[in-house]
Amino acid sequence: MANLVVLIVEDHPGVRDSVERLVEQWPNVDILSAENFFSAAIWINAVDHLDIILSDVVLPGEMTGVDVADVAVATHPNVAVVLFSADHISEIKGMRETYGFIRKPFGIEQLTMHIDKAFLRLRSVAEGELVPVN
Repeated sequence: MANLVVLIVEDHPGVRDSVERLVEQWPNVDILSAENFFSAAIWINAVDHLDIILSDVVLPGEMTGVDVADVAVATHPNVAVVLFSADHISEIKGMRETYGFIRKPFGIEQLTMHIDKAFLRLRSVAEGELVPVN
């Protein structure tokens, strides 16, 4: 069985390291890291499969975490997406019903719960049901 491949996209090294430490606690996981849209896009195009995207919404430059998620889903349709931000979800442009959202700061329990919900939303949408975000 292949390892779970997780791409973490966060421009602040301390926050990125914290999320990586949370994800490292899971068994059989490969963690990829990116600090902006362009480095995330390189990973998205370089890997054979991608299971989870964990991305900050606000990234350096004009491209956002939503843009990262959109590119990832176009390339890897079965990827689960969880976006995070200190901003409220209503302030995020382009948010899709299949993308999970979690407000900063968060812990391992919240992160795991939101990832589980993202996988359930993805499965429900694939089966023709619309599941609201959060």
